[in-house]
Amino acid sequence: MKQNNIKILEPLVAQRIAAGEVIDRPASIVRELVDNAIDAGSNTISVELIDGGIERIRVVDDGCGIPQEDLALTAHSHATSKVSEIEDLESLSTLGFRGEALYSIAAGAVLTIQSTTKGEMGSHITFDNGKRGEVIPGGPSKGTVVEVKDLFAHIPARRLFLKTGASEARMAKLALIEKALPFPNLSFYMSHNGSPTLELPQTTPKNRVLDILKTHKEIIASCVIEMSYSAASFSLYAVATNAEVYRNDRKYINIFVNNRIIDEYALTQAVTYGYDPFLPGGAYPYCYLFITVDPKLVDFNIHPAKREVKLRNKAEIHHSVVSMIKQFLNLPTVQKTEHYASSKELFDQSPRNYQIVSNFHSSYRKEKGEVEPDWFNRAKQVLQKQQDEKKEESISIVHDIEFKYLGQLFSLFLLVEKDSSLFLIDQHAAHERILYDELKTVKGSQPLMIELDFEVERSIDTFLLENSEWYKEFGITIIRKGDLQWALTSIVPHYKLVEEDIIRSIQGYSGGNIEELHKMLYANTACKAAIKDGDIIDDDSAIALIKKVFALTYPVCPHGRNFVVEITRDQLFNTVGRIV
Repeated sequence: MKQNNIKILEPLVAQRIAAGEVIDRPASIVRELVDNAIDAGSNTISVELIDGGIERIRVVDDGCGIPQEDLALTAHSHATSKVSEIEDLESLSTLGFRGEALYSIAAGAVLTIQSTTKGEMGSHITFDNGKRGEVIPGGPSKGTVVEVKDLFAHIPARRLFLKTGASEARMAKLALIEKALPFPNLSFYMSHNGSPTLELPQTTPKNRVLDILKTHKEIIASCVIEMSYSAASFSLYAVATNAEVYRNDRKYINIFVNNRIIDEYALTQAVTYGYDPFLPGGAYPYCYLFITVDPKLVDFNIHPAKREVKLRNKAEIHHSVVSMIKQFLNLPTVQKTEHYASSKELFDQSPRNYQIVSNFHSSYRKEKGEVEPDWFNRAKQVLQKQQDEKKEESISIVHDIEFKYLGQLFSLFLLVEKDSSLFLIDQHAAHERILYDELKTVKGSQPLMIELDFEVERSIDTFLLENSEWYKEFGITIIRKGDLQWALTSIVPHYKLVEEDIIRSIQGYSGGNIEELHKMLYANTACKAAIKDGDIIDDDSAIALIKKVFALTYPVCPHGRNFVVEITRDQLFNTVGRIV
């Protein structure tokens, strides 16, 4: 075989190869052009697509424009107005800075740029698949219009990887949403084949998120909270759902650093850690986290799409994100009902929806300080059952919180008097939550006397090969016996879940984060071990459980149900027509 000599690529060939690193589909073009429009100080940015952007993309802004003498350089390799010296990389605040975007777009399409600066006549230029045209007079009345036609028409291999126009339009819309989220002070619009697909007028940060999530019917303004935190070298701001709304994946946890969306597992993990005490296993919030960092402490120049980032103080930011979320979720989220039912309303209507307790100690903590939950003392694994003789009425003190246990209702609820309110506690869900939290503190592993063999599908087999060591960290040991053949050899001490249930959970697990599987096992274990509806509980056991419930920050069972209802003295008095 003849060996080819090394040679320098023709400029056009090199340009088209480089283009693939930055521009791979219409969404990439939208992302880059909108970056430029934002950097130009625009107030309104409009994106028009034809056939998903494959046939045409048109981005119109009302920014500062491009001077006529600079138009010819706009699509030149590494031509930029934002960096001139190496030191400039340490103080960048703009979204675009490398001078690659227009150069890459021009290599694979027909690119026309029209622009007008203040006090000048407009002008325009066309680049036809890498070939530069002349600068010609004539442009918009203000700002810049960039038009991209016939994407990859001369690069068939790339065009083959594009999807249908509708699919490309959806991806382009998501790209615009990602750009619009950090800039609620700007207006963004998109149309596809002449029909509007996105309208985001100027608004507040919280309303920008609500506008984007308005198709999710479970999300209402009262379920969305704002959080913030400031440190010397960074600040945090988040718009997120409270613990009443969640989903079963991390799709809507979005992290932005200096107004750029990034893929950073450690920071996504920080969000999940912050929500962990408040959500059931395998549940995740809607959260848009915006981190502003000193430019000297962050480096975006490690990936063409700038979705990867190096943060010098990542550990500090991680800790601050977790702390901020926990702090804000601990704030009171339920307000007292202003309207109380009359006797007629009580009997004419369906049963009242009494107040769900979202935070036991929000007001108490303000007066007497933080309550320290007794997480680490092992509770009785099985509460004692029926006791024939009723003990004297009990009053208990827990962390200076006084309550009176009144008894059981329907063998389902524990009735408690506290702070001029009646509390109904779901005994099964409450005990389930306590056991769930205690299981999470258990360390070590308990060998099985007899190994249990099981078989898995090919996808699960691959997943287990990659993650078997993770299982060990959580106290579950599995070993591979052969192709698709595995054995369970040890489990977490005190697991009440039978071994076959663990195997079924492993066999049915679809992958993702191993912690999700473990949370699911914890939840199933706690559910099976907890006292059941209909169980009669002696007073001592009931009081022990109530103490732990009142020490919780957020009374939600592992499956997401609130298990405490509060009926205030005023509500009761008004219901029966008594004078408060």
